[in-house]
Amino acid sequence: MSVNLEKYREMLKQPWGKIMYELIFAQLGDIHDQRVLDFGAGFGITASHLAKNNEVTAIEPNADLLYGNETTSYIKLLGSLDVLKTLDDNSFDLIICHNVLEYIPLDQHASYLTEFERLLADGGRLSLIKHNDVGKVIHETVFNNDIPTALDLLAGHGNYKSVAFSQGKSYRLEELSQNTNLKIIGYKGIRTLYALQPNSFKTEDNWLENLMQIELAICDKSPYKDIAFFHHVSLEHGK
Repeated sequence: MSVNLEKYREMLKQPWGKIMYELIFAQLGDIHDQRVLDFGAGFGITASHLAKNNEVTAIEPNADLLYGNETTSYIKLLGSLDVLKTLDDNSFDLIICHNVLEYIPLDQHASYLTEFERLLADGGRLSLIKHNDVGKVIHETVFNNDIPTALDLLAGHGNYKSVAFSQGKSYRLEELSQNTNLKIIGYKGIRTLYALQPNSFKTEDNWLENLMQIELAICDKSPYKDIAFFHHVSLEHGK
């Protein structure tokens, strides 16, 4: 996966980049004294947040992203599936895998998920954020006014390019379930409404706080969560 580092850094500084992580942290909840693996950790924003109260290991295949900050508050490992295979069984209570599997071929998902299952302690949890094609169709139509792309997604051609990352491919919850023995215990919506607004709104005073309120109010309610751009899926390792 190639990354446009400058575009990615710039996006993270914008209100729509900041609110994404604020919503993730709110949905993850108050996590303390856990052994955490952040797989595909990027610049380490989530890893740094969780490292305040937990023992965190971050794995990332892109050295510029992994070493993009100087923090020593968590362990940094350069690599991907190869590094997962070197870690001990039952090493983690929580594994983070946010917007990662889209950039791995679908026929390889099972290999990664098998490693996650092996690495999780009994009762451990996998926090997985994935693209949702319904939300992407709405976003392409409403925000981008890109009807050809929306129709392409609607036809089941889930390939896309983000602002900073190379081409990815979305996958369905059913496909996720088929590739793992971890139990899907539920999902919440992220980026349901805020990305549909014009960017001109997003620099107004209190915009982030106000949109946080409505996003969190609807994130676990249907039909709102079913049309979100992202799904935050929780999976559990059975005892």
